Amino acid sequence: MNQIYREMIEDSPMGYMYIKVINDNKGRYTGVEVRDFNKSYEKFFGNHDENTINKYILNCMPIQEKLEWEKIFIEANESEKYTKKVYVEKINTHFSIDIYRVEDYEFHIIFNKIRKNKYLELPLLLKKSPYMTWIKDRDGVYVDVNEKFLGFFSKTYDEVIGKTDYDIMPKNFAKEFTIQDNDIIKNNKLNTYEDFIKSNFNKIGYFQTIKWPFTEYDNNTILGTIGISIEITNKVKLFKNIEKNEKIFLEIANNIEDSIIIIDKEKTQYISPSFEKVFGTQLGETYNDIEKWRENGHQIEFETIPKNYEFKESYSFTFKIKRKGKEEQWIFAKFVPLLDENGNVVKKIGILSDITQNKKLELELEKLRMDFFANLSHELRTPINVIASSLQVLYLRMDKLDDENFEYFKKYLRIVGQNTNRLLKLVNNLIDTTRLDAGSFAYAPKNNDIISCVENICLSVSEFVESNKLSIIFDTNVEEKIISFDQDNMERIMLNLISNAIKFNNPGGKIEVTVSCNDNIKISVKDSGIGIPKGKLESIFKRFEQVKDKLKREKEGSGIGLTLVKSLVEMHGGSIHVNSVLGQGSEFIITLPDHLVEDEDLNLCESPKYLSKVNMMNVEFSDIYTL
Repeated sequence: MNQIYREMIEDSPMGYMYIKVINDNKGRYTGVEVRDFNKSYEKFFGNHDENTINKYILNCMPIQEKLEWEKIFIEANESEKYTKKVYVEKINTHFSIDIYRVEDYEFHIIFNKIRKNKYLELPLLLKKSPYMTWIKDRDGVYVDVNEKFLGFFSKTYDEVIGKTDYDIMPKNFAKEFTIQDNDIIKNNKLNTYEDFIKSNFNKIGYFQTIKWPFTEYDNNTILGTIGISIEITNKVKLFKNIEKNEKIFLEIANNIEDSIIIIDKEKTQYISPSFEKVFGTQLGETYNDIEKWRENGHQIEFETIPKNYEFKESYSFTFKIKRKGKEEQWIFAKFVPLLDENGNVVKKIGILSDITQNKKLELELEKLRMDFFANLSHELRTPINVIASSLQVLYLRMDKLDDENFEYFKKYLRIVGQNTNRLLKLVNNLIDTTRLDAGSFAYAPKNNDIISCVENICLSVSEFVESNKLSIIFDTNVEEKIISFDQDNMERIMLNLISNAIKFNNPGGKIEVTVSCNDNIKISVKDSGIGIPKGKLESIFKRFEQVKDKLKREKEGSGIGLTLVKSLVEMHGGSIHVNSVLGQGSEFIITLPDHLVEDEDLNLCESPKYLSKVNMMNVEFSDIYTL
């Protein structure tokens, strides 16, 4: 008789195993003593001996699965028969197991493989859906879910499949969803719900959920339910906040001078009473068409162009209104979009402010500013020019002195001349940087040969460079390149960069000036001097920023020059950056766009024109002379 039972067990399609569970001294599951198993078990799990099984349990079995088996054995040890659905991650299979207790922690286990119904799977489209989707069987057991579902509940696929709502969310929510599912199956109809869902990890959200019966394709047998949840948390919160603050909003809107409007894509939803005062248009006319107010003789000139309705960020713009017989009005408008949960614009809130008085003040301030600059330029430069002229007169009388007095006066007149130039350079830089900030700096680009201009500048300073025991080299990959630039400003840029290359170079060093023309024009001024610390590279173009070196103290400047250079380069539509290694030198690279001024005759840069500007060179190089 025992042989018959043995053959029945051996040939059974269900897996069979007879084990003794091994626990440590703290009652934790650590392994099994295998006493028997059949062919189906081997087919399911592979031909493993006891040592292999225990090594897997100790070292490889996932913690969650191990804890679940530990719980199963504890519960099974308290009854003669225990039934449970389990998932074995190693072979990615679900089983229904029946456990029969023989003695304390000694069990016969029957493994019945759960074959998944091919219909109870989410279609690929729903698998990839950006919304939570799932399928449950008639008992409310999850049989398939998508990644969005797992992400909200912070679960893995294996932690959800085979479980019910009671296993993955608070009891009150699970109860409500179970009632919904039963109603769907009972009435065989689709329903829509708006639910507040909370996971066991305190993640909460408002969802619009659609549920319907899930049936077999061939006979309409109801297998379970399928659901899709679209999160509407932001929308719900928005509407609640609007309702909560509506009274406060209306109180504010009705008592401020600024106009408030709320619009959707079709029409105006709300206009505050001050709109009529600002625009001279009755509110009723504008509700159906916000453009109605333009028909009342309004001419609009936009200073900045507004964005279209679909623009999803806040933005502002300014425009001027002209009406017959009325003073011009300047309006500043700011619009903030209200987005739904999908990021689509559903409404826009706009605030319109009359800034006419501010504009008048700005124009008056600009006039005062320009008058101030004109006076400042005259008042500061006049005494400096008088000093410079007086020096020239004194130099003309130097030949009347004897040799001893000649050398004496020459030394101190040179000091006065140098510092006069340094003061003039500082005044020029301060005034010009202020003019740049105010947008009133003179800029007159013309079509010229940039190669010739840069080369002539290098030639004009070569004697001075050599007198400082340095060499200057000019190189280019083309002989001529006509582009649009301001000659005076370009000369100032180059003289400043060459001045720095001289100032911070080492005796016997060299300066390399290179012009290369490809898609754009690159002008490089490279020296072999002290270099710039890495921490200073980002701030070297900021105002009053300097590279200090105790060996170069006698050649420091004001720290304004590179700020001015950067502004002048950007005025040309270009950019400037620096490459440097401390102790090895620096390279300043200017990039200019390759374009011409339309309807402009060619103005060639001639060498004598640059060479005649000795005074400009003396001013730019004034902080290099040795005192």
